[in-house]
Amino acid sequence: MENNLFDVKDKVVIITGGLGLLGSEYVKVFRNAGAIVVIFDLKNGVDITKKDEVKKAVRNIIKNFGKVPTVLINNAGLGSIPNAPSSENGPFEDYPEESWDAMMNSHLKGMFFVSQEVVREMKEAKVGGSIINISSTYGVVTPDQSMYEFRRKNGEEYYKPIGYTVAKAGVLGFTKWLAEYCGPFGIRVNTLVPGGVDTEDLVDEFRKEYSKRTILGRMAQPTDYNGAILFLASDASSYITGATIIVDGGWTAR
Repeated sequence: MENNLFDVKDKVVIITGGLGLLGSEYVKVFRNAGAIVVIFDLKNGVDITKKDEVKKAVRNIIKNFGKVPTVLINNAGLGSIPNAPSSENGPFEDYPEESWDAMMNSHLKGMFFVSQEVVREMKEAKVGGSIINISSTYGVVTPDQSMYEFRRKNGEEYYKPIGYTVAKAGVLGFTKWLAEYCGPFGIRVNTLVPGGVDTEDLVDEFRKEYSKRTILGRMAQPTDYNGAILFLASDASSYITGATIIVDGGWTAR
């Protein structure tokens, strides 16, 4: 049989936030490739910010499938808190403490807890593996607040808030530290940086402002990241660790 560099068949893959917009796409691509996909998501009863819940969920995987997960995709994270106050997108001076805490918990604490348990099992089983942490262009470069000028012209004092950017920037540092630690155990750790995704509920003014700032002149479709994430999970990227793979239509190249 011809060797397939991108083969992930029968690998156990954990995807956090697997019921969200991009997470659900990652679930599809891995299932279509023959992987065993396990979703950690609040909507299916796994709160990754609770250490005991994470530990139980990881151990249940091993019990149910008889093997250790060798791919972890840390994708979960809030864009904003439910029923967020208007101050969340207001001036920096008024940014709410509860929004800050929610960003740090969902993006960083959750990633920390899940990675701890998965690395523990990978090390003990001596199976190696791949951990893929999802950041954002807003973790690499600061949000361009001029994109929201159309909202301010309508009398709304609107800014892309600080919490999301700080959390997504933290993902980059987490990846590099963990890659160094995990290298001797055959575990690779990388960051995937997606750009903005086009959805039906976007305001046309925002879509236009965003698109003209990319080299390709458009926002991403949810499927645009499937190739990159499959690459990072498979042996096709066997000599890549501690890296940041940016898939943003050229947004950060300008």
